[in-house]
Amino acid sequence: MRGNERDTPPSSVNGDEITGMEDEIIYLDEMEELQFDEEMEDVSDQEEEDAEMEPPEDHAKLVFNKHNGSVFCCDIHPSGKLAATGGEDDKAYVWSVETGEVVLDCTGHKDSVIFVGFSSDGAYLATADMCGLIKVWKCNLENNDPWTVAFEYEADDLTWGQWHFGARVLIFGTVNGDIFVFKVPSGDTKVLQGHNSRVECGKLFKDGVRLAAGYEDGGIKVWDLKTSTVVQHIQPEPNQIRVTAIDTHPENNLLAAISTDGKVILATSSNGKIVGQLETEIDLESVAFVQDSELAYLALGTLNGAVSIWDTTRQMVRHHCAKSTDDVVAGVTKLIWVKTDLVTGCLDGSLRIYDGRSGQQCAMLTGHRSEVLDLCYNEKENLILTTSDDGTARIFKYEVNKGKD
Repeated sequence: MRGNERDTPPSSVNGDEITGMEDEIIYLDEMEELQFDEEMEDVSDQEEEDAEMEPPEDHAKLVFNKHNGSVFCCDIHPSGKLAATGGEDDKAYVWSVETGEVVLDCTGHKDSVIFVGFSSDGAYLATADMCGLIKVWKCNLENNDPWTVAFEYEADDLTWGQWHFGARVLIFGTVNGDIFVFKVPSGDTKVLQGHNSRVECGKLFKDGVRLAAGYEDGGIKVWDLKTSTVVQHIQPEPNQIRVTAIDTHPENNLLAAISTDGKVILATSSNGKIVGQLETEIDLESVAFVQDSELAYLALGTLNGAVSIWDTTRQMVRHHCAKSTDDVVAGVTKLIWVKTDLVTGCLDGSLRIYDGRSGQQCAMLTGHRSEVLDLCYNEKENLILTTSDDGTARIFKYEVNKGKD
């Protein structure tokens, strides 16, 4: 979290003011010690205040609390029976969504686990830590046999990861800008070479062949995974701030990339032409196209609490679901579409869910005592899994409202 800068107290430059007052002088080292004590008292007072706060009503079906520290990432097995979580304790766990019982302790990681994910067919689990250690585990669901490591690789420091949605292929971005593509379990590897700029985010197109990637220097590339070549390169504007999140349209024709200065770029995937630039609020954090190809909805969430749904054909706001000026809203850390419902994870630990057609809030799920860091949805069992800075993961039961397409 960002720290607050503190101004150093001004010192006197008038010698007359301190002449003859040697007994009352506070020297620099004593001043720092005094200031430190006051800061400690402030922290102590804040801790007492937080301890006295009434915890929110807990709507969770199950709470998993085996991690020691923040829980950064999560996924649910396609069967809806198992969850995987990873955190800053260098640990990843697989556990039952019904009982919370640990099925697998994914040992061997050397840094914070920032990615966990099951393959689309549920045969493999991948876990990866920040320093680049990637482990792929063979899932054993039918018996009590141990889960074995099918593949292991140590890359550069990682920034993000994802499974291919239709093949046993793993994709990871790195700090130095390279993108690794692995076949599982063979370990066959391709490297999509970067240009000495950190690759911040990536998202597959629905054709399963192309990957959109956003970079620290503001550039966007569309990669062909079969040929390992760049088919489109959208050059950054002068002084453009880094691309922090990216998403692709379900019809393969459009990508949306956001930057922290509040800009949203819409570009075509066929020729890389920028067809729109949406001016929004600063501190943009999340972007997501609705997956119904008949709807032209694009959702945006910001850390200062604004949630909006845009019509991409008209490039105008369809709904302001929440505004940063409202007292009751909370900053958005993550958002996903569940059919036409927009699920947002927030800084206050809540899940706020909006009807994408009307923009109205239709549900709110609470339980976490600190910010939501990741969330995912399992359609088979209608489950939402969340992870939080409070050191827990939570399972919520959620069904899309009746009558929605």
